[in-house]
Amino acid sequence: MSFHDMKSEIELAVFRIKGEEIELNIGKYYPKRAVVNLSKSKILELTGVIKCLCKILKSEDWHIEHKKNGAPILFENGVNSKSSISISHTINNEGVAYSAVVLSREQERIGVDIVLKNDSRLARISNRVMSDIEIETNRLAEVWACKEAVFKARGPGLDFKNDIKVEFIEGVQNNHSQPQFLSAYQLKWLLSNEGEAVVVMGPIL
Repeated sequence: MSFHDMKSEIELAVFRIKGEEIELNIGKYYPKRAVVNLSKSKILELTGVIKCLCKILKSEDWHIEHKKNGAPILFENGVNSKSSISISHTINNEGVAYSAVVLSREQERIGVDIVLKNDSRLARISNRVMSDIEIETNRLAEVWACKEAVFKARGPGLDFKNDIKVEFIEGVQNNHSQPQFLSAYQLKWLLSNEGEAVVVMGPIL
């Protein structure tokens, strides 16, 4: 899946990958990661990230480093690209990984998060990070993915429960053939259904 918003100059790519598709040259794209110590699951997730970025950039001449807080920094042709980038990945119990990357040449900070719809942890954390209204939507994966995307784009210093209120924009949230949008932190966020996972990214200006 890919998405390109001309107005916001945002590009999103999502990749689903199985174990037999592992990228063997992860060190090229993550030169400061101890690749030899990574688990198979992590290698699979990072392979999905590599596929996403190669698709967005239409190039293999790039690599990722990280800030002290863990946020990714994109380098193109060996130079800090200054583009805003956000990355998310997860893996299911069958070893299928989902990776999402969003890139903007215009916005200073953006965020993306990908969440499995059947993640059992959602019910356990919902009371701590979501309002009663958000829980009553029975769409915990979408709410949590949005809160994480907002935090990446507008945090730190945000309280998930009190500062980030997620609302589903009426008229579009049940139509999976059309782009869906959420409202949070007085901004609009794109929601995409990816089979057993959901992706939220933005803000969409």
